[in-house]
Amino acid sequence: MTIGELLKSTRLNAGWTQKEMAAGVVSESFYSKVERGIHHIDADTLLEILKAKRINPALFFNAAPTDEKNTASNLITNKIVNATNRRDIQAWRQAAEEYEENKKKGIEYTQWVSYVLDLGQAWILRSPEKVTLKTQAQIKRIVNEDNWNMFTYNLIGMAFIVLKPDEVKYFTHRAYSIFKKSKGIVNDQVTNSVNSLAVNFLIYAYIHNFDKREYQETFELFKELPMDPGNLIYRIVLKYYQALLNQSQNDIEKYGSLLKGEEFFCVLQDDK
Repeated sequence: MTIGELLKSTRLNAGWTQKEMAAGVVSESFYSKVERGIHHIDADTLLEILKAKRINPALFFNAAPTDEKNTASNLITNKIVNATNRRDIQAWRQAAEEYEENKKKGIEYTQWVSYVLDLGQAWILRSPEKVTLKTQAQIKRIVNEDNWNMFTYNLIGMAFIVLKPDEVKYFTHRAYSIFKKSKGIVNDQVTNSVNSLAVNFLIYAYIHNFDKREYQETFELFKELPMDPGNLIYRIVLKYYQALLNQSQNDIEKYGSLLKGEEFFCVLQDDK
């Protein structure tokens, strides 16, 4: 995908005209030719446009097609995440075995696959005991970074299982604050990552008996998110935890039943 195609895709997703996307940095005519591949755009000018439209450059380039390593990583990660969401330790072991066997065959994975594998097992077992020192070190590095992106939200949300309650509260608040400040950045993947982080906070908060008031920021965040079909499962999780906190048995059964139907067992607290 060319820079022009990336700009066009970003613009259409945001609902902007070519004039709006040019942002006064370049003329509409020049910008139109960049999208069509007639003109090239230098790096400084591209960054000026992205800055004017409040688009994070890292997120912009994340929209480009993945290479073979990323494709392999995404495939195995999907299996790990599905196993985690179902709290299916057998499916997790199968994914772990596939990961190790493929590495022996020479298939390359991005480094974060090992972190997802470690943390997925921790969520399934509701215990951080088997998380490796390597993953723990990576978590400490990531949570202190200032330039957050989709990967940061995903990793920190998954990392809650190995963090202390005060750390979880701090990083949840920080994540929400950074996300709200970046509203000009239109990226569904980031929104979904923040949704996942919020869900992991709800699971952790309930397991660790957080006060009801400490859920409020998360509940408020869900109210601000767009009414999009992709957010529906997260809203059901929200209703489920509100029912748990209010001890509303009918709603617990109603929303719990929906979550079981979707095999989203990771959020259910039937075993508590």
